[in-house]
Amino acid sequence: MAEFVGIDPAGARRLIGSMGDAVQRAKALRGPLAASIAEAGSDWPAGPGAETLDGVMRFLDEAQRDLTWRTQTIERIEGTAASAGGLRTAEFAFGDASSARAAGTLAGKRTLAAWRDYLKDPGVDNWEKVQAMLREGRGKTSDAAYSAGLLTALGTDAFAAVFTAVGAHNQNDPRGYSPENLKEAGKDLEPLAEAFASADAAGALPKGLRDHVTDRFPIGDMAALLGLARQSREFVLRAGAKVLQYSGNRDSGKDWNTYWLVKALGQDVAAAQGFLTTGDNATLLLRPEVVNGLPGTDFEKLLAKTLDGALAPGAGDAALRRDAWLAIIDLYSRKNFWPALTEPSPVGQVLAKHVSQYFPEIINVWNRAQDMGGVTEEKAWRIVDSKVIVGFFGGLLQSSAALPSLKAGYGDFLRKIDLGAEHPFGDAVTEAARKKQRNRFYGKVVSAGALASVLFSGLHEADLSQEKSDKAVVELLTLPLDVFLAGAGGKVVDGVIGETSLGKAIDIGEKNSLKDAIEGFLDGDGAGDASELVDSFIDVQVAAFNVSRQSHGHQPLGDSDLRELRTIFAGQLTPVLKSALAARGG
Repeated sequence: MAEFVGIDPAGARRLIGSMGDAVQRAKALRGPLAASIAEAGSDWPAGPGAETLDGVMRFLDEAQRDLTWRTQTIERIEGTAASAGGLRTAEFAFGDASSARAAGTLAGKRTLAAWRDYLKDPGVDNWEKVQAMLREGRGKTSDAAYSAGLLTALGTDAFAAVFTAVGAHNQNDPRGYSPENLKEAGKDLEPLAEAFASADAAGALPKGLRDHVTDRFPIGDMAALLGLARQSREFVLRAGAKVLQYSGNRDSGKDWNTYWLVKALGQDVAAAQGFLTTGDNATLLLRPEVVNGLPGTDFEKLLAKTLDGALAPGAGDAALRRDAWLAIIDLYSRKNFWPALTEPSPVGQVLAKHVSQYFPEIINVWNRAQDMGGVTEEKAWRIVDSKVIVGFFGGLLQSSAALPSLKAGYGDFLRKIDLGAEHPFGDAVTEAARKKQRNRFYGKVVSAGALASVLFSGLHEADLSQEKSDKAVVELLTLPLDVFLAGAGGKVVDGVIGETSLGKAIDIGEKNSLKDAIEGFLDGDGAGDASELVDSFIDVQVAAFNVSRQSHGHQPLGDSDLRELRTIFAGQLTPVLKSALAARGG
């Protein structure tokens, strides 16, 4: 008879922990209490003694085990989404763990008997009996106690043999089940896969079963376990590493085994982060022959979704996320891995979208390479070479779809540092306070220049057509002006400066905006050389800063301050701008 259950798993786990603590305290108290009672002798009043604690411990232990079983079960039942308060509700097939275990044991014995009959006479009728027994577990194997009983009675050898037999009936692809084949095989295998997963997650797998699966299972069957049920984190990591050893283009056919691995990683952020930071996993998973190894399928989108969950700002464990990023940055800094990011690249778009969370660390890496003083870095970033950073951005920029996300991150960074928020040379009362203002402003300019340098250097590394490269140069050069103007309320359309006080103040030609001038220069139609266009750009940057400053309610800078500001901008931006423009314009 089904039992309706409602549990808040998070609250239940806290209560389970509290009951465990209470048991430990009771155990620690019982000995001294019994000794004190014995020592008191007749002075101890009649009534319960230390044995009362035994009853308390038994109650707490039983309640703890029952609540643990209920919590583990409800977390595995499909369709039990938590309410706003964290409550999950479901109908349990069994009233308690012992009943579930007994039912599972009986089911395992009956399945084993059907399997043995099939081995004696492998005909259609006996195979259908095996199928009927396998399918009987559907809706029950989310219960860890039931599953432990089932798997123990069935035995490791029969468990493995059943997977092999179902594969022989359903698996047509030499490198794993296709989604269509796994859907068909899942009618028989899904209850077994779920039994393995729920018992494993509860630490109740029969001894040796997990080792047998990870060490001796065919790769296709191991991947099927990943695809059919949400497996434990430890199993995903172990089995995933084994699956990857056989990934790539070693054999003909599509690599569906890696597909199911990526699907499993996408169900557990911590598993995905841990997987990417372990051994050669990132290298094996993200190499071009794997990323591009399932054409005509949704594999790249599935991989991108998994990476999105693991690499997005705030996802999972911060240290694991950082280490996963460092592994990926190093990987895609190498040109032989760039084909994995060629257009269109869902993976590249995810990386471009989320890399901005590490712009401050990337800026520090760049500044360290330029021997800039005052650079402080987290230990994990100290060993990163600026050439690796540049190569990574070069890889991203292989796809034009990455540029909008990089621009958005770059723009957000410029808005956050907000150069026009305070006086660049200090307007505080004391010299010490003015010095702090100057240092802050200079640090912001250095950071903005460093980030621009990284992006333009990456653009130089990217293997782009002249047209695509020129378009990216124009967009990156005009972005800081867009940011200033947006903050100042100016009208910006597609990167072109509108009719604002700033637009009127800038003289770079009667009919050309800065964007037009850059495009003309890159096309070979503009007058002058790269140095002259850089001068014009810095003039515009200074004027834009002054408008931004006014938007904060500050007075415009005087001529002498503006000249000094122009010198500061020139010192930080000239090298990268000249490099970006001269590389194309001469």
